[in-house]
Amino acid sequence: MKIAVVGSRNLEIEIGRYLPEGITEIISGGARGIDRAAEAYADAHGIAKRIFLPDYQKYGRRAPLVRNRQIVQAAECIIAIWDGVSRGTKYTIEYAQSLGKPVRVYRV
Repeated sequence: MKIAVVGSRNLEIEIGRYLPEGITEIISGGARGIDRAAEAYADAHGIAKRIFLPDYQKYGRRAPLVRNRQIVQAAECIIAIWDGVSRGTKYTIEYAQSLGKPVRVYRV
C-alpha cells in the first residue's frame, strides 16, 4: 500500500506506531518534523519512498499547498500526525477527505 505521511513540522517523534502493516511506499513532502520522520522510517525498514518538494519557482507561495495535493493524489491512504495547529496539515486532511481517500488523523 502506498501511504502518504503528513504532519506538523514542529513534531519530531518516532512514527512507527501510527503506521499500518503492508506499506510498499511512503510518500512525503521533505519538510522537517513528521516528513523527515517518515523518510527515516522508510530508510530503516527498507520501504520505498517518494518525496514531493514544493516548486516555488513554478507556484510561488502556493507551492507547499500544490505539493500537498500532489502527495494526496499519489497515495492510497493518508496518515496525518497533527499538532492540531498546523494549517498545512489541516488543509491536506481536508483535501484528502474531499477526494474520498482514507485518512487517519492522530493528534499529538
